[in-house]
Amino acid sequence: MGEAKRRRVSDEGGLRRLRVRAGLPAISKLLIPAGSGVPSPEFAAQAIAAAETTRRLTRESLVTASALGTLDALSDAIDAAGAQTIAGFEAAMSGALAEASARRAEMAAVECRRGCAFCCHLAVEATPIEVIRLHAAMRRGAIPDRRQAILAAATESTRAAPCPLLVENACSAYALRPFTCRSLFSRSVKRCEDGFNGIDLRGAGTATLGWPQFLTIGYVTGEVAALHDLGLPGHLVELKAALALLLRDETALRRWYEGNDIFPRRIAAAS
Repeated sequence: MGEAKRRRVSDEGGLRRLRVRAGLPAISKLLIPAGSGVPSPEFAAQAIAAAETTRRLTRESLVTASALGTLDALSDAIDAAGAQTIAGFEAAMSGALAEASARRAEMAAVECRRGCAFCCHLAVEATPIEVIRLHAAMRRGAIPDRRQAILAAATESTRAAPCPLLVENACSAYALRPFTCRSLFSRSVKRCEDGFNGIDLRGAGTATLGWPQFLTIGYVTGEVAALHDLGLPGHLVELKAALALLLRDETALRRWYEGNDIFPRRIAAAS
């Protein structure tokens, strides 16, 4: 986009009203996190149902807010929709634990604790909704201002660079953390440390619980589908780069609302 058009988009008063495109098919493919394997038919069916519910609720929230024609109204709607999606996931987690003693035993063996941050040195995939919620919370002062750390991290090429939201080995935006982080539970701090230190763990199996990651698939898929239904770019993005873009460019959020694909692509496997 040229600079003149960029300024014109930024200066426009009202936003277009969002509408759901006609003839949309039901969700048949799920966004599967790389390396998480294939969910069982039980989890796949549950994920499809969660995806459709998330898709519908997210669309309704954004369509209603878009009638007001302001960035603030749409940001508030995205925040509300994201919070509702997280609440759905947390309820599904509680239900999954309640229905299976084996899962409760696995969760009891998880060694993740505050201050253990080996996984906070990995690249994080997020939906645009998750990124926009974090950006808005930082602007409002609801979470610490990590602007400088984020901008610096976006150009960092070191493999084990820490997440810029990490402060004293704890997430400064824990309540708003993306599903990639929210679904990660490890039964071995030692294995996490070995991976962090670059030790080859191939053939050693995984210490990460698979079923919480499978539960998130539906909610992530639903958010992405809702954005596509509304003509908004919804592909998964890399958290640091996407946050840095919103912080650097004051027109970026408006351009995204106008349908411009502003975020660098990060491809996840589909099934």
